[in-house]
Amino acid sequence: MSTGDADFSHKSFFSYLKKAYLFYTVGFVSFVILLGIAEAMGMPNRWIGYCFLFATILLYAGIGIMSRTADVSEYYVAGRRVPAIFNGMATGADWMSAASFIGMAGSLYLLGYDGLAFIMGWTGGYCLVALFLAPYLRKFGQFTIPDFLGARYGGHIPRMVGVFAAILCSFTYVVAQIYGVGIITARFTGVDFTVGVFLGLAGILVCSFLGGMRAVTWTQVAQYIILIVAYMIPLVMLGMRHTGIPIPHVAYGYTLQKVTEREKQLTTDAKELEVRGIFKQRADAADAKVKGLPGSFETEKSAVEKKLADVRAANGSAADIKAAEEAVKGFPANADAAKAKWTADKNAANARTGPPRPHATPFPGKDDKAREIARKNFLALVFCLMVGTAALPHILMPHHAQRQAGETVGVLVAVLHLPAVLLGAGTGRVGEVRDLQLPCGHEVLGVATLGEFVDGGGQGVAEHHGYQR
Repeated sequence: MSTGDADFSHKSFFSYLKKAYLFYTVGFVSFVILLGIAEAMGMPNRWIGYCFLFATILLYAGIGIMSRTADVSEYYVAGRRVPAIFNGMATGADWMSAASFIGMAGSLYLLGYDGLAFIMGWTGGYCLVALFLAPYLRKFGQFTIPDFLGARYGGHIPRMVGVFAAILCSFTYVVAQIYGVGIITARFTGVDFTVGVFLGLAGILVCSFLGGMRAVTWTQVAQYIILIVAYMIPLVMLGMRHTGIPIPHVAYGYTLQKVTEREKQLTTDAKELEVRGIFKQRADAADAKVKGLPGSFETEKSAVEKKLADVRAANGSAADIKAAEEAVKGFPANADAAKAKWTADKNAANARTGPPRPHATPFPGKDDKAREIARKNFLALVFCLMVGTAALPHILMPHHAQRQAGETVGVLVAVLHLPAVLLGAGTGRVGEVRDLQLPCGHEVLGVATLGEFVDGGGQGVAEHHGYQR
């Protein structure tokens, strides 16, 4: 085939892809609208979850079946004819996996500035692959690092070393991913966690084993469209609510300013100080138990057993009886185990007696030494995440599927990359999440969102931590 014919064929293929995914996007939006109408008409949330789950699995399975192939080049590298824009979408969906979609936004919500290490590390790993690995492997004519090591150094030993390293990195990564799949499926549909894991694995298997990289690529392009919609809609709503700006990338800076201003008020608020005092009491109580060993072990064990007997004698509710039984069952087996548990309880309570961790402050610490250690840990985490990400085989393969090695796909990864930062801040890091069973009439309500935190006006800080008198 001549160069002109190849270019024409590529343009025709690119045009077909644009039309196919345009129809897919319209269909997806229509499907979501129909589910919204069904919800308004009283359809149970569980059935909505079932519909969405099985509809997407069927869709991806359909793409996988239609992309089936027996050609080696098509199976492993999608025929090396994926246009850059679609390969960028597939790579972006690969980046925004369960670990990123759930864990990264949650880490940024919880850790603030320190959570940026995950953004920089994972994205840096893609840069390592794009700049220093993929181009040279492509030139060398190999698909994977083990293939390259075997061809470059000869023999089976270098290849097996590469295989072992790839399996080790992939296993660690896949365990977290599959766990995330189980959580999402269980929360979304109400099925058991184990069933959710197998449903997710079944969907992955159907999507990939018939068509290989070709099926995976076109499935991930479809996933990218869903992911970007799922990420951007709440961000636009949050931006409009708190700043009046529908562009979340612009609203992000204003949001951080508001969070920082409210954090300053937290440090001296009476209710916040009350919450810290409760944690201090818990730490002191745990310390007293440790110092009272071994006598305190028998005293505490007798107390939990007596509580169970009292609840049963009073014909308490099933929930109260179950809680008392769990307390007896979970009580340490001996004095050494009790010392370890109570020491851990004391340390955990002491960690929450200080002021809330600042969201936007780089490397927070009590002194210069602590800040320097935090900085070094941050950089070490970034480095480890970069190298680990670059070692994952499924990160490397999309670069082989691209039509031309020089075309860039990074912008579309960044489109999914940036919203993770915005969502982590936009949902409202309100200081330390205080997991309390508050005494004296306090009632646990749940964690506040950014709107409740930033726009809380004269409300007390304990309410922003989720507590109210």
